[in-house]
Amino acid sequence: MISKVFPIACAALMLAACASDADDAPTTVEAPPAPVVTQTAQSATPGGSVFDWFGPGSPADKRTGVAVNRHLWRASLDALSFAPMEQADPFGGIIKTGWYTPTPNERMRIAVYIIDSRLRADALRVSVFKEVKKPTGDWVDGTVDPETVTKLENLILNKARDLKQDGD
Repeated sequence: MISKVFPIACAALMLAACASDADDAPTTVEAPPAPVVTQTAQSATPGGSVFDWFGPGSPADKRTGVAVNRHLWRASLDALSFAPMEQADPFGGIIKTGWYTPTPNERMRIAVYIIDSRLRADALRVSVFKEVKKPTGDWVDGTVDPETVTKLENLILNKARDLKQDGD
């Protein structure tokens, strides 16, 4: 009998020891201290020293502007200004438009990828996606004339060249 009561009594005592008196509980809750933000090794520029990770003027703090060719970036934004912008990432060099409907039965979406910081033809990739509306009202993939992609790439490259020549 004692062997059955003893474990139950021990468990009851342990639970009672965990209980707190409501009068001893604090009435206000203090906010935790604000976290200290420090620069990590991942955000430091390769080739810098450990001392560059801390303090003002670190290489990561100087990262401003566009990470891709600025002329290609501005020319791409200008060339795609007719369509609604869905995504524009100047550090990744990605511009994506939303669906643009030139006619009621077709819609197009354009993606431009700037993959180099130099003004070169191979630094630009353009993708055009087209959907056509069926008589049932469903949208299905349509074929895009390859000449459309080429014309859009040439338009962007010519605008970028003009921007560079104008000194802007």
